[in-house]
Amino acid sequence: MFQTEPILYLQSLGTEWFTFLMVLITSMGSSAFFASVIIVITFGIDFRKGFLLFQLLLWTGAVTEVLKGIFAFPRPDFVDSRVLNLEYGFPNTSPFSGMGADRFFGFPGGEALEAFRLQGIIPHSMFGFPSGHVSTAIALWGGTARIFENRAIKCLAPAAILLIAFSRMYLGRHFLGDVLGGATLGLIILIVFTRFLKSPLKDDLFKKESFELVFRPRNLFFYSIMFVVPVLLTALSLVSADVAGFFLGTNTAYLLIIRKGLPEDTGGAGQRATRVFIALIFFGVSALFLDAGFATVGTASYFGVTLIEFLKAFIPALTIWVSVSICTKLDLYGIDEVIESPGVDKHPEEH
Repeated sequence: MFQTEPILYLQSLGTEWFTFLMVLITSMGSSAFFASVIIVITFGIDFRKGFLLFQLLLWTGAVTEVLKGIFAFPRPDFVDSRVLNLEYGFPNTSPFSGMGADRFFGFPGGEALEAFRLQGIIPHSMFGFPSGHVSTAIALWGGTARIFENRAIKCLAPAAILLIAFSRMYLGRHFLGDVLGGATLGLIILIVFTRFLKSPLKDDLFKKESFELVFRPRNLFFYSIMFVVPVLLTALSLVSADVAGFFLGTNTAYLLIIRKGLPEDTGGAGQRATRVFIALIFFGVSALFLDAGFATVGTASYFGVTLIEFLKAFIPALTIWVSVSICTKLDLYGIDEVIESPGVDKHPEEH
């Protein structure tokens, strides 16, 4: 499952247009795509369902990164210089060739694996197993299907997940073992999430009293899961700074929102579209502004880089609260049309 031969075979059949198509497909597993989908659901369809889906994605990403750090497996292009990184087009400068597994149930070559792990501090993005694109794709598509119980989404989900998994191998970013590991992890988390949807905790999550600063088991549980655990995972370097930033930014925004009362999912199509537009603008502009601003900082220490990556995720996630506040002030959660009750006369004075 950690052999490079299947990847080399797929890449030998590739063409320029097919590579372009695979890059587009694999982008459906990116954080930018996930954020866009979450914003559309949260502001345009159902705030509560969007928040639940966001939590599912955050936890899937966090658990994936923890496992990446534990296994510390390299990506295919590190163990075999013949494998091309078609996603980014970087030249392969690996000193190793043909150091993938020599049998189906084997692991990457010991020399390459040892050299990879001796590099010192390795960013989580360099780890291969399990595939984060696959695990989060299952969380997104499977979670959406579970939350909305929509037959069309249930039919589309397997195809979308398989395409993303295939693209990761073709582009040289993952072994078959990485893809299967990500799929297994995604399914396990999805099963746990499904059980959560049927538990009383789901309703408690949307109650204001669950986030009061009191020593109740329910309150301590939510604060621990949403704030304490992410901080501990970050402190132990088990998750990357950007994952922690999204975690804490999103949950801080939710805490600020629920204390004033969750918005109602009312309003016409125009109001919903405007809410989505406002949220996308605030999220996108803040992300671009931070990228441009921190690009001028120059060389920074490891702690400085970590802080920058954290803020580049924390601040855009926090704009959820800003967007809800603005939409509320603009009365975009109100009903913009009169709903007539059956059997009620509109003009009683005419009789």
